[in-house]
Amino acid sequence: MQRGVVIVGGGHAGGRVAERLRAQGFKDTIDVIGSETELPYERPPLSKACLLGPDLIANAYLLPEQRWRDLEVTFHLGNEAVAIDRAARRVHLDNGRHLAYRHLVLATGLSPRRLDALGPVASGVSYLRDFADAGRLRDRLRPGLRLLIIGAGLIGLEVAASAVSRGSHVTIIEAAPRPLTRLFPQALSHWLSQVHQEAGARILCGRMVVDAVAWEEGVRVTLDDGRMIMADEILVAIGGQPNDNLAQRAGLTVDDGIVVNEFGQTSDPDIFAIGDVARHHNEIFARGWRLESWRNAEDMAAVVAANLCGLRQAYREVPWFWTDQYDWNIQIAGVPAAGADILTRGEMGQRGHLAYYCDGRHLRGAVGIGCGRDIRIAREIMRSGAAIDRSDLAKRGFVSQAEPVGA
Repeated sequence: MQRGVVIVGGGHAGGRVAERLRAQGFKDTIDVIGSETELPYERPPLSKACLLGPDLIANAYLLPEQRWRDLEVTFHLGNEAVAIDRAARRVHLDNGRHLAYRHLVLATGLSPRRLDALGPVASGVSYLRDFADAGRLRDRLRPGLRLLIIGAGLIGLEVAASAVSRGSHVTIIEAAPRPLTRLFPQALSHWLSQVHQEAGARILCGRMVVDAVAWEEGVRVTLDDGRMIMADEILVAIGGQPNDNLAQRAGLTVDDGIVVNEFGQTSDPDIFAIGDVARHHNEIFARGWRLESWRNAEDMAAVVAANLCGLRQAYREVPWFWTDQYDWNIQIAGVPAAGADILTRGEMGQRGHLAYYCDGRHLRGAVGIGCGRDIRIAREIMRSGAAIDRSDLAKRGFVSQAEPVGA
């Protein structure tokens, strides 16, 4: 039986590695297994453009359907991979079929985390992971809708901005003391909270849901401080769990994600993992992590495709995240960690504000508001390992921040 590459996961990362394989001259068969019935698409629009427009946006798709045909990529949509037979090099599907492979790529992504306290009203709780989720939520959003969002991470805050723009009344519950604790420095987090509150959203931090019951035509949620909140719609946005069970059952090394080396290979050198589900070691920052971002899906797909085509290429990238909320664009590169020496340009909350997080003469992280070009430059500095010249930065308007930004 002819064997090529089988990709488990028909999302952004899985689709992109298939495209990159063909772009680099890969001639053998490419099969993509996807649990959704949609062709590969990017997920950032789900919390923004897909909620604001009358329809799910067509330009979220990586490629038009005809282009996939031209590339001779075979999709098995609406199917789940249920087992990997490493000895026979086969992937078994839930429809009883199997696909033989020479190399296997796991791009299985995440599943949304559930909240046990919402069990009594689980049928009325929404999550946002795919086009179907976005379509259901978009159809519910309306002026006057009482939307309760649990989780003040990127998805929760982006949905909040979209819902406020649609005229909904939004309340956000966050267990941490402030939004985006793991990603944003303290000053930026507090400023963004103020932006949401000035737009009309209510944010309650340091609070947890302890109970929920159906009440009249909606849901009554009780918080740990005894406060009760009425909602017509609940969205849970408290992060995701890596879909690594398939890999674990196959005997691959798993540790909150599928562990891969710098080439994207798992503990089986013929099996690769990419995207949200892959835990890799970052040489630049000397640490292991899983990165849940658009940029990581793009970069890992490119590296794995190159290696599958015989080009020995290591993954060595600087993390990059962005978010669009209301008319603000915020970008983060690297690791803006607590305790770093901080140099800032411009005022917080103004377009063009940029903060550098330094370790001695080396840049370790950067945060910018409305200054994408500056963040691109910062990523290049971190990727190259070049030392920064503080006197030159001072001439360009950077000043040392006296107060620590915090975790």
